[in-house]
Formats: sequence, C-alpha cells, structure tokens
Amino acid sequence: MKKRFTLFLAAGMLCASLLLSGCQNAADEKMQEYKELGISQMETGDYESAVNSFQKALDQSVGSIGAEELDISYYKALALYKSGDAGGAIEAYTALVEYDSKNWEVYYLRGNVYLQEGQTESALEDYAQAVSLRGNDAELCTHIYENLLRAGLEDSAQEYLILVLSTDPSDAEDYYYLGDVCYLSGDYENAEAYLTQARDQGYDKALLLLGRIYMAGGDSDSAKAAFESYMEIYPEDAEALNELGAIALEAGDYEGAVTYLEAAREAADADADEAVLKNLIIAYEYSYDFQSACDTAETYLSKYSDEEIEREYEFLLTRVGEDIEPATADEAEADADDESDDTSEADTEGETDDTADSE
Repeated sequence: MKKRFTLFLAAGMLCASLLLSGCQNAADEKMQEYKELGISQMETGDYESAVNSFQKALDQSVGSIGAEELDISYYKALALYKSGDAGGAIEAYTALVEYDSKNWEVYYLRGNVYLQEGQTESALEDYAQAVSLRGNDAELCTHIYENLLRAGLEDSAQEYLILVLSTDPSDAEDYYYLGDVCYLSGDYENAEAYLTQARDQGYDKALLLLGRIYMAGGDSDSAKAAFESYMEIYPEDAEALNELGAIALEAGDYEGAVTYLEAAREAADADADEAVLKNLIIAYEYSYDFQSACDTAETYLSKYSDEEIEREYEFLLTRVGEDIEPATADEAEADADDESDDTSEADTEGETDDTADSE
C-alpha cells in the first residue's frame, strides 16, 4: 500500500511539474518579449519606457534569480541612468552588488554613475574595487583613465595610466588598449606603434584610432584610408561614417560629407547621435541646403542644449527658402581666401588707427 501511495504521489508531482513547466515557459517568453522591447526603446532614446519594459520583464520571474534576470537588471540600471534617474540607477547597481559582491563590472558601472553625479570619493572607491577584483586589466584601466580625464581628475587618472602602461601585452586587444591610453594621453607616437601592432594581429577596431591619429597629424589621406579599410569590414558603423564625413567636410567635399553623414545618422544609436547631427548641420549648410540644415538643427536642439547650435539655428531660419547654388570646392576655397584677406586688411587698418591714436 505504501508503494502504491508513492506511485500516486510521484504521478501527482509529475503533473504539477508539467503545469509549472508550462507556466515557466510562458513567463520566459513574456520576459524575453519585454526585454527585447526595452532594448529597442533604449536604442531610440526612449529610456523611461525602457525602464518600464525591463521592470515588466523582471515581473515575469517566478523562480530564483538566474542569468537572464541579472542581465535585465543591468539593462534596467543603465536605462534608469539614461532617463535621468541617477539615484534609481545607483540603487539598482547597489542591489546587484549586494547580490554578487565579487562582480567587478557592477562596481565599475556604479562608479561611472557616481562620477557623473560628482560623487568623486564614491566613484574612486568603486573603481579601485573593480580593479582589485578584475586585476590589472588593460581595458578596464583604460576606460577608468578616460572617465577620470573627462571629469578633470588628472591626478587620479594618472594612477590608472601607470597601471595600463605597466601591463605586458599578450594579445592584439592588449596592444589596442595600450595604444588607446597613449592616444588619450597625447602620446601619438607610441599610440601609433601599439595600434599598428593590434591592427597587424587582426584587431580591426585599431583602424578607427589610427585614423584619428593620422588626422591629428594632418595626414588626412592616411586617415581616410584607415577609415575606409574599417568600413570594408563594418560598412554600417556610425562612428567611422561620421569620421569620413568630417574628412569630407574638411576637404570641401560637401556633397560627399552629406552622403557619409546621412548614412551615419541612419546607423547611429542614441549615444552616437549628437556628434553626427552636429556635423550634418554643417554639411547641409555648406551645401546651401538651408532647409535640411534648419530641420536638423531643430531636431538637435530638441535633444541637446548647445548655445552654438542655437545661434546657428537662428541664422538658418533667415536663410530658409533662398535658392543658392552650392559652391564648388574651388569656390569655397576662394571664399575662404577672400575672408582671410579681408580679415588681414581689417587688422592692418586697426593697427594704423591705434598708431594714429597713440601719436
């Protein structure tokens, strides 16, 4: 009798297990749907909606916290910060720290938020903890160095520069980050040497930084070649398209600049959008497409605060509707020379007037 009861119990447990499995599968599917929706909303810059979607995804969890729930929590924390809720982001990262205090990445991410919010001491503590857990990792230390430089904390940044430069490169990625940190510190000679090593070992991302180094040295032809080589591998990379657009602008190829930058705008995510839009405004204006320049400036100002673009927008409003033929590169260069001559004459006249006044 006891044996029969055991069999009935086992059968009952099997039925319950099947029911729970069905519920779990439905919940998992719903969780994935909300997660994907949240990611899509983040890509378009709708961070508040993304926060709600990620929370709905987490609400589907009916069991213990697993890898998927943790991944969604990371997304939610980032979306909170992007939406302007830094306090909520810190709380979310702190909850992740409490769940897994040995995870270096959470300390780094929370440190970034602290730094952006001006809580320098807390940021430095989190960065130090991240490095302690991760070890002297070139990539991590380079990112921290860059963050601290941007925040104006050069003394603190120097510590991480030393850590990166003390690493012994073992693969192409290590050479890349050594090149990156040298580039950030202004040491272009060593940066180029390290990045060339990374490129030669197959680390394609090095081409982007090499292009920037060539541009900084005034070698726009080599810069363009580097960016174009990168584009052959990643044809829809917004960052490289933006760089090529900037090179075309500098060369006076405004039509080419517009082509590159429109493609960059289409490929850009919410984080890369600002730089692309700004260059595109200039490209449209120099092409005498004032309507497109004005519309793009309006879009830019709806997202970002920028006094320079505000002044440019006011100017563009006065030019909309004017039918002007785009200048050729030679005409643009001639106009620039004329402006330079006019400035020189004005300066000379000013000096003469000052001399006369002193006499």
